[in-house]
Amino acid sequence: MSRPLTATVDLEAILSNYRYAKKLHPKCHAFAVVKSDAYGHGAVRVAQYLADEADAFAVATIEEALELRAAQIKKPIMLLEGVFEPSEWEICAEQGFWAAIENTMQLESLLALGKSIEKVFVKLDSGMHRLGVTQEIAPEFVESLRDSGLVGEVLLMTHFACADDLSDMTTMEQLAYFEQTRQLIGDIQASVANSAAIMKWNIPEGGWIRPGIMLYGISPFAEVSGVELGLKPAMTLSSKVISVRHIKAGDQVGYGLSYQAPEDHQLVTIAAGYGDGYPRSADHGTPLLINGNAAELAGRVSMDMITAKLAGSDCTNLAIGDEVVLWGNGVPVEHVAHCSKTIGYELVTRMTSRPIRIYRTKD
Repeated sequence: MSRPLTATVDLEAILSNYRYAKKLHPKCHAFAVVKSDAYGHGAVRVAQYLADEADAFAVATIEEALELRAAQIKKPIMLLEGVFEPSEWEICAEQGFWAAIENTMQLESLLALGKSIEKVFVKLDSGMHRLGVTQEIAPEFVESLRDSGLVGEVLLMTHFACADDLSDMTTMEQLAYFEQTRQLIGDIQASVANSAAIMKWNIPEGGWIRPGIMLYGISPFAEVSGVELGLKPAMTLSSKVISVRHIKAGDQVGYGLSYQAPEDHQLVTIAAGYGDGYPRSADHGTPLLINGNAAELAGRVSMDMITAKLAGSDCTNLAIGDEVVLWGNGVPVEHVAHCSKTIGYELVTRMTSRPIRIYRTKD
């Protein structure tokens, strides 16, 4: 019998979330962002399921794009960070990839290659200061690309620094800066919106939106879960109880003996640990479910195991083989992330290959 840790991915939920993003902005085309192995959900399987409906896909690297092409994904694929070296433009031309451009190397190497690219997105640094050209340079980039005759369409894109904080007006300032730049350029389509902006900010209509984390049913906002936003969580990480013992009040548990039992109770060991991607930083009290009952972490996370107890006082009915939900179905990944002092993005993207992947489609 194999180790009982599974990551069950609901592909129909991902499709539903993509449709929801499109419904919020019906005049926009939408990338399905599947970078980082579709945020840990499996890029090939996700793209294959969305292939008939997604307008295009977006990834971070050319290797991710080539993996999708090898899996017979025919839709356009966008390189969100552009090329990392000039030779990659040749591959873009051959494979029909779209790409962002944010620096002179990328621009000059494309022009020097002399081969056609269907769409290029000039990335504007509107205030995040991570990638992108300045407002002064952006019109020159657009003009050079248009004049080259090598690009079917040039678009303008940017990325928001604080869209997940609705009380922070930085997003409004970035939008204003972006619109000022568009006016300098003239007629040009836009791509500005990540998941947070798609759901909660007033963004330009038309062009392209970029739903990422919301595709997987996870909230981009700290104080609310994906379920509360109307999203359908796509991944359930589950395992089983592999050992049961009774401990007495005062007994200490796990590495560092950091958990001390406040009372007599049952303690279970579960097959999951940081070697699987479960966060080592998860604190005592991190929620989970055992046989549908509320339970909580009790003891430090090990590489391959965690220990837990039921959350209530009746803690004497647990047994080897009991089903455990670590996150997903009934345990929002956002809550686990909060108890681990991180974000849901990190938990799903750092999943290792050890959990068995199970994919579900429409019933």
